[in-house]
Amino acid sequence: MKEVKKVNLLQLFEAHAELCKSLSNPKRLMIIAMLTEGEASVTEISKTIDARPSTVSQHLALLRSHNLVSTRKEGKTIYYSLSDKRLGDACNLIRQILYEIMKKHGNFAKEMSLESNFLCFKVKK
Repeated sequence: MKEVKKVNLLQLFEAHAELCKSLSNPKRLMIIAMLTEGEASVTEISKTIDARPSTVSQHLALLRSHNLVSTRKEGKTIYYSLSDKRLGDACNLIRQILYEIMKKHGNFAKEMSLESNFLCFKVKK
């Protein structure tokens, strides 16, 4: 019976690693941070994170294939949102930890404040 639990635990950590891999791109992390503030279209996302709409669409397709974002269609526009708000919370927590580590070791975070756009995005419409 312990063997079954070990296999299930290994499968869980493999899935966890795959999830982390899907987030291992700065632009995708920016998209997640932006969607934490609410839903947005490809056009809004591309303006906010300074990326081509085709690039944003590719990132969103990958995030959608991992069930991390959901879509809602209104007319011809597709709006994207986080499938689970906790994903944004988890990414924000990691950024806060990173900020504290960088601040402690004298990296660029000294000049940043937590109120800056380091931790959140405002949608450019």
